[in-house]
Amino acid sequence: MLGMIGLFGGLALLIFLTMKGMNLLIAAPLSALVVALLSGLPLFPQLAGEGVANFLTNYMGGFSGFIGSWYLMFLTGAIFGKVMEDSGAADSVSKWIVSKLGMKRAALAVVIACAILTYGGVSLFVVAFSVYPMAISLFKEANLPRRFIPAALAFGSTTFTMTSAGSPEIQNWIPIEFLGTTAYAGFQVSAIVAVFMAVFGYWWLKKMIAKAMAKGEHFVARETDRHEVREDLPNPLLSVIPLLVVLIISFIFHNSLGTSALIVALTSGVIATYLINRKYFLNFGKAVSDGTMGAVIAIANTAAVVGFGGVVKATPAFG
Repeated sequence: MLGMIGLFGGLALLIFLTMKGMNLLIAAPLSALVVALLSGLPLFPQLAGEGVANFLTNYMGGFSGFIGSWYLMFLTGAIFGKVMEDSGAADSVSKWIVSKLGMKRAALAVVIACAILTYGGVSLFVVAFSVYPMAISLFKEANLPRRFIPAALAFGSTTFTMTSAGSPEIQNWIPIEFLGTTAYAGFQVSAIVAVFMAVFGYWWLKKMIAKAMAKGEHFVARETDRHEVREDLPNPLLSVIPLLVVLIISFIFHNSLGTSALIVALTSGVIATYLINRKYFLNFGKAVSDGTMGAVIAIANTAAVVGFGGVVKATPAFG
């Protein structure tokens, strides 16, 4: 009984501390320690018998194992996103989509811009920062409540594109190793679900915006809304090519290389972005460095939670 309390208590503590803003690198091992103590797991390998589960070994095993398996995927993905951002390619694609859809469909323009970039393999963090300035401008001109900007950004980048079959985002590729499937597994079902998510999600977003406007809500400007608009952007059609390169190469090699196909695809995307848009880069070296640091932070935070799972998995309550 105590072990079960520790299991759910540790998970609740992890959620609570994260919501309160505590760094995951502290919150996850702290929560795992609570699970271990209430489950009766030895804290250190020196206090446990040979081969017996303990807090330190299981936590660090999960932590380091995840980094060992996925670091290059996180790295190439983060660098690809940053070079797309630094070259102006991400801005160019999103700006072109916005110009085609116009002000009447401001929310839809934001959603589609995020969706195309995300499904093309650009990190959702880069997508959000690329599209956000245009979202501000669109919502302001359409006089839509600004509190729905995060909803439009999240809907376009973290739902039907990130989880769909064929998506080069890591959420679609990590399960391959554990389920023995491919990145295109269940494509037919995935397509149906993606269409449902997209249609129903946009209908719901529009409904909520209309409801808020009926109550008198409108766009409220802030001093921080002033964003530097970059004019020297590459051709949007050429900027789409690196996204297609990522999708095509991951499709060609997903059977023969498995999860490593995404590393090849994202690296090819970086090379394609450089070759096509090299004269538009502000600072290519800095973009690569920033992408590397972003990858380290992202994978360390994820690995911290995987380490928590390693301790949970070793408890009798989990069994």
